[in-house]
Amino acid sequence: MELLILADDLTGALDTGIQFVDEGANTRVVLDPQYPLEALDPQVQVLVIDTESRHIPPAQAADLVRSITEQAVALGVACIYKKTDSGLRGNVGAELGALLDASGSTQLHFIPAYPKTERTTVDGIHYIKGVPVADSVFGQDPFDPVKYSRVADVLHTQTDFTVHSVGLREMAGEQPGIQVYDAVTQEDILNRGLELKKLGRLKVLAGCAGFASVLARLMEITGKRPPLPKAEKAFLLVCGSVNPITRTQVKQAVDSGRMVYYPLKPAQSLTPGYFATPDGAVLLDDLAEQLKQGRQCLVDTNDIPGEEPVEAYAADRGLNLSDVRSRIPEDMGALIKGLLDRQVRTTLMVTGGDILMGFVQALGTYEITPIRELFTGTVLSTVQLDGKTQLLISKSGGFGDPDVILRLLDTLQTTTKEEK
Repeated sequence: MELLILADDLTGALDTGIQFVDEGANTRVVLDPQYPLEALDPQVQVLVIDTESRHIPPAQAADLVRSITEQAVALGVACIYKKTDSGLRGNVGAELGALLDASGSTQLHFIPAYPKTERTTVDGIHYIKGVPVADSVFGQDPFDPVKYSRVADVLHTQTDFTVHSVGLREMAGEQPGIQVYDAVTQEDILNRGLELKKLGRLKVLAGCAGFASVLARLMEITGKRPPLPKAEKAFLLVCGSVNPITRTQVKQAVDSGRMVYYPLKPAQSLTPGYFATPDGAVLLDDLAEQLKQGRQCLVDTNDIPGEEPVEAYAADRGLNLSDVRSRIPEDMGALIKGLLDRQVRTTLMVTGGDILMGFVQALGTYEITPIRELFTGTVLSTVQLDGKTQLLISKSGGFGDPDVILRLLDTLQTTTKEEK
């Protein structure tokens, strides 16, 4: 293994891992933070571990990162990369501090920008489409709102390490601590990466998919890309993301009339075991029939106009936000498993890391193979289920143009299997 990547959620693990697959690197994504590194196939060049630590207590997240880092250091792994959320959500400070502490290094080099998705860093302040991150949609996240726009302030809520903000025209310094680099363009990231390589500092790094997209070439981890598999005619999108960007994308897809729309009421998405009930079975049977006819379907767990909102329904039943965040993924995992048990063959798409994790946990699979980045942040992968290959598309909630779902449907038509 030449590179270890630690991601705090599954969509992030995939949209970062795919950067190395696209360069032909032998890449594996595993969902078990207790995965023994010494057991890894020696042919694997890049290992991505989803620690699933974005929403857990900071100390617990730090312990996970520290434990894995200590293993990697003992095995002599050349580079460790902490994948962070491009909107700075989660336990960023705790995890970067733990990585730096356990690595034995004096510096950690952090490039939080992702210019392709209009995430930039200027004078140490992180922006989303030109808006300081704390004032953007990420500052309104119902589960994990970002309270500060200056990256150093975000980090210092969870770590005591010194944080140095390095401007575009400044050279990387020698001072110990976490080095946060400005970047506005992808060229800025590449140039900084080239500088760090020349200085021999591509060892303890952090960033999102933006920095990762140049790292494979900087580290010269390349090879042959895997072939693009053909898609099933049927298509199912399960949407659990509350991000306004995804909500706009879903509205465009529904308004187009191209998809059979299944908006779920809170009683359906928040009731444990709902899809094992007679009413749940009826819904599953209907959805399965639509998919067997090759239809394109969309299951949505967000608020339905004119119906009781999810938050109000949950509050009336004594459920908090943590309960909602766990129950919806569990129920959506059960829904997808119910469809596969009905022998449905479909190309499956999931938005939001929590929903994606609910799916893989319901099916008991802990390894995903990323194949291709279809659009920025939208990754086509495969999972093995009972000896069969299931196509799986993931999309981070905050990524994509308003018409990305419709463009995705058009793209998949070119790889659809011919009808027999």
